[in-house]
Amino acid sequence: MAGEKNFENRLKKWLESEGIYPLGEPVDRMKAPPCGYWEKRWGGGRYTKAGLPDMRITVNGIAFEVELKATNGTPSELQKRNLKQINGSNGFGFILYPEGFEAFKTIVKGVKQCEFPTAGLKSLIDAHTSTACDMWKG
Repeated sequence: MAGEKNFENRLKKWLESEGIYPLGEPVDRMKAPPCGYWEKRWGGGRYTKAGLPDMRITVNGIAFEVELKATNGTPSELQKRNLKQINGSNGFGFILYPEGFEAFKTIVKGVKQCEFPTAGLKSLIDAHTSTACDMWKG
């Protein structure tokens, strides 16, 4: 378990260096311009759905569902099934090992540079909202 926690801390530190902060982070504590957020999910709780990935990482409006594993970790069948459903819904679900961290960084940096997905999605949402399906605009 310590290996997974150490890897999680490395990931969080790197994300923050890229402008991807914990959800709710005060702006005055951000060292890089924000372009996304991450949230940690805690498993095993009474009100937590079993098998959800460990983290949701959102970059430029694109959400990644990430299950973290230490080098010798193995995902459960439920975790694999949930990630398969996420990916089958055209979402982005990952099982991330320390050995794949550099590849994951490349993916995140690519999404950071890409402006089209959120711009295209926002115009689609604006064109198709109704009282039955509306995005909260705060």
